[in-house]
Order: sequence, then structure tokens, then C-alpha cells
Amino acid sequence: MNDALKGFLTVVVAIGLSIAWAYVGNELADQPLEPGGAIAIGLAFGLLYGLQAGILSSYDLGAGTGWLKLLVDFTWSFPNTVWGFVIGNLIFWFFGYPSRALSKGVGWIAFKPYGSSGFGHNVLQTHGTVNLGGAGQHELLHVLQARVFGPLFLPIYAVNYVINFVIQLIWTITLGWILAAAKVRDTAYFRPPAKSVVSGFFGWIYHSTLFELWAYESGNP
Repeated sequence: MNDALKGFLTVVVAIGLSIAWAYVGNELADQPLEPGGAIAIGLAFGLLYGLQAGILSSYDLGAGTGWLKLLVDFTWSFPNTVWGFVIGNLIFWFFGYPSRALSKGVGWIAFKPYGSSGFGHNVLQTHGTVNLGGAGQHELLHVLQARVFGPLFLPIYAVNYVINFVIQLIWTITLGWILAAAKVRDTAYFRPPAKSVVSGFFGWIYHSTLFELWAYESGNP
């Protein structure tokens, strides 16, 4: 199967399943939108995602795994796909541009960072199926986590961040502050391991989320 056909099929599947999601979701929500409006939103999202992923040949539809990734991204993991496409395209264009070389056959939309240093080089980031920097620092594992946990992925992440923030804050302003004042510790807050790409007060909060612990301990480069 050539890349043009793969891209065309990606667009068709993305549009069809996005319209289905929009229509069914609108019905379950007791039609806050006119059916035509809901269908138009689904069509627009599917077309935009499908074109971006299709042009980059993100999904290898010549193989069963490519079809599986695409179908999961537009069914079980659809909330993560929407989140990633919207957030990724709002942020990553400031730091890079969509790269066919980094995206082809991988099952994601990857942005190649501008320049040779900075965000996208020493710190990579992935939202849903949209990435900045390409494979590395366990980014592909985050895509797999989203596909496995589906609609639970983002809520688990959010709750984990809130819990970690509360723990870090309480420790820092109580026992941590006392120990730092007594020179027993050099910081009042918990510090993340040196391998964490985020340091300082928020580094421990980030690194100690369940999905990040899993990714760091996996040894996935």
C-alpha cells in the first residue's frame, strides 16, 4: 500500500469515527447542539487530524498494528486524541514543525524542534498522540499508556498531580521547612531524582505521578 492511499484511508477513518463520536456524544448529552452542528464539529476535527496524520504517514495502514493504533485512537482513546491534537497544535508550533521523518509509521504526530537546543531537545513532551521532539525519554510509552487506559488516562494524571501537589506543599511548609531551617536538609521540598527532566519544587510532583514513574523505571530511552 503506497503512502497516498494510507493517507487517504487515515482521513476517511478519522472523519467517519469523529462524526460518530460527535453525534452520539451530542445525543447522550441531550442534544445541546443541533445534530447538524455536532456532525460539523466531528467532521472538522476528523478532517484536520486526518490530514495532518495522513500527510505525515503517521499510521502504517499496510500493517495490522497501524490499523489497531488508528482505531484505538478514535475509539477507546479518543478523549486523549482530541486533547493531544488541540493542546499539541496550540503549543508545539511555537517550538517546532510537523515532521514526516519523526512521524512516519510511528502512530503519532511528531514535531521537530527548531534549532539545536531548548524545549524539544533536552525536554521532550507528548500529549495524546501529538509529540514534540520525537521518540526518546519514554515518550512512546506515554502514547501506549493513553491507548491502554483510554478515557481514564487524563483523569488519573490530573488526580495524581493534585495529590502530589498537596503532599509536597504540606511537607514543605511543615516538617520539611523545620528540617531545612535546622540544616538537616538543603531544601524544604522533596527533590526528584537527577534523571528527572523537571527539577525544583514541581520536579517531584511531576516525577512521582504514576505514569511518569512507570515511564522512568521502564528504561525506555
